[in-house]
Amino acid sequence: MSNFIKINNLDKTFSQGDRRIEIFNNFNLEVEMGEFVSITGPSGSGKTTLLQIIAMIDNFDNGSYNLFGQDISDYSNVEKCNMRLQNFGFIYQSFNLLEDFNALENVAMPLIIRGVEKSESYKLASNMLKLFNLDHREGHYSNELSGGEQQRVAIARAVITKPKIIIADEPTGNLDKENSTQVLDFLFKSIEKDKITLIMATHNEEIASRSVKRVDLE
Repeated sequence: MSNFIKINNLDKTFSQGDRRIEIFNNFNLEVEMGEFVSITGPSGSGKTTLLQIIAMIDNFDNGSYNLFGQDISDYSNVEKCNMRLQNFGFIYQSFNLLEDFNALENVAMPLIIRGVEKSESYKLASNMLKLFNLDHREGHYSNELSGGEQQRVAIARAVITKPKIIIADEPTGNLDKENSTQVLDFLFKSIEKDKITLIMATHNEEIASRSVKRVDLE
């Protein structure tokens, strides 16, 4: 395994009126390829902020961030966007499916954005939905799917490009225990198969206990 995320002495503050709120002070993190890293802590502790910094969506005040051996501190927004497009997949608590697209079209979208021919994207998306036991639902829209089905579609969409890193923000937060277990089984099978690094913010102790590395934010 190789170390490919390295954050050193990171500082991050927010402004709230005349106040400066400190989120991170000299924070450090190292992640190796293929690891499952859980980020835990109470609401407001900075879990989502940390995910956004790792995904280059949010900036930080001081410190360094090396991704795949490259210092991305001075990357332009375009360079960060391209890095995300080529290397990251995202899973959110609220599913974030495109409402005007059916399940097949949602899963195919990342491939189409990358320039894969539409017919090939749909073929690959259909195969992915079969792996997630959703081939009978590929023509259905998000409002026709259960919560568990929507999240499985979202995970299929996140993994179809075989990203190096998946960022997951409370991916089972809106699901009951049965659906949570099923969704996580699909997710873990996918990341193990393709050696994908998973960085997940979660309140769920059972999920956190399965991680190789745990970051507990206070």
